[in-house]
Amino acid sequence: MIHRSNWKYVLAYLKYRQEVDQISISSQRLHETWLRHLLEWADSQSFERVQKIRPTFPEYMLTARMNTEGEKLSPIYVRHVVGASRSFFDWMGKYQRGFSFINQAWLDTLKPPRMTIEPVEHEYVTIEEVRAIAAVPVRSVGEQRIQASAVFWFLSGIRVGAFVTLPLSAIDLKERTVKQWPRLGVKTKFQKHATTYLLDIPDLLEVVKKWDDEVRAVLQSKGFWFAPISPETGEIDPTISKVGYHRNVRARKDIKAFLKSANLPYHSPHKFRHGNAVYCLKLAKDVHDLKAISQNLMHANLSVTDGVYGILSDNDVTRRIGALGKRKDQDMSGGI
Repeated sequence: MIHRSNWKYVLAYLKYRQEVDQISISSQRLHETWLRHLLEWADSQSFERVQKIRPTFPEYMLTARMNTEGEKLSPIYVRHVVGASRSFFDWMGKYQRGFSFINQAWLDTLKPPRMTIEPVEHEYVTIEEVRAIAAVPVRSVGEQRIQASAVFWFLSGIRVGAFVTLPLSAIDLKERTVKQWPRLGVKTKFQKHATTYLLDIPDLLEVVKKWDDEVRAVLQSKGFWFAPISPETGEIDPTISKVGYHRNVRARKDIKAFLKSANLPYHSPHKFRHGNAVYCLKLAKDVHDLKAISQNLMHANLSVTDGVYGILSDNDVTRRIGALGKRKDQDMSGGI
């Protein structure tokens, strides 16, 4: 049972982060999720006894679970949870009465536990999968919307949070530009501002254009490209001018249902972004291409792009290493 006063402290801390540190709503929700582990660790014991609770919080996180199925938490997730908890207790020691015993020496013990990082195969959508999605016959406006959306995700590499808030005025298919501008109402990560571009793949662009024509025939320039659909008529609803915070959830549910009905493997919206990055990186010829890809993904720098998407699959490594041994244009007779 979670201690009531502990929960109140967490709420006060989250309010502080929102009002003083001015973190975004999405960041606030993440911190609330992370700190939930801290509350469950303390259980019915007050944070006033935090130094005496055993096992220690880092030790507890080694056996904590994401859900009732026993799924282990990833090392990266655990690092976020422990880091958020450290920041919380630092705030407690500074601003809450009765917690002056929380000193730097104790805070230094709140560090992520050592965990084995198991190698994983990075999931991403291939262009062949996107073409399979584009070829599925649609039976409703809703299916046409999510089909075009999936293709758009791959062609643009856009994050789904920004995508569902794109107004028609932000998209120019003739120039293949996407204005990810917060001043247009686009919810970009960290409120970044950039004009990005769609890949020039004609057959896929045609799927996007068909939906674009449908939407523009009904909505004004401020209307959303991921157009709201009336539950009564099943058609695009021009009366809805605002979208809720959880609209990206609608896109996630729609793609899951669409792929299931088409008997195609499920991929989350973010895996289409991964697909765009991997597709582009494999075609890149020089550092200028790499820089363009990085900017189009709205990354801070090239190292972010390479660190997230530059890891080759096992098949790629096998193929490339094998090719190195077969190259005939290298004279190895002289030794190293």
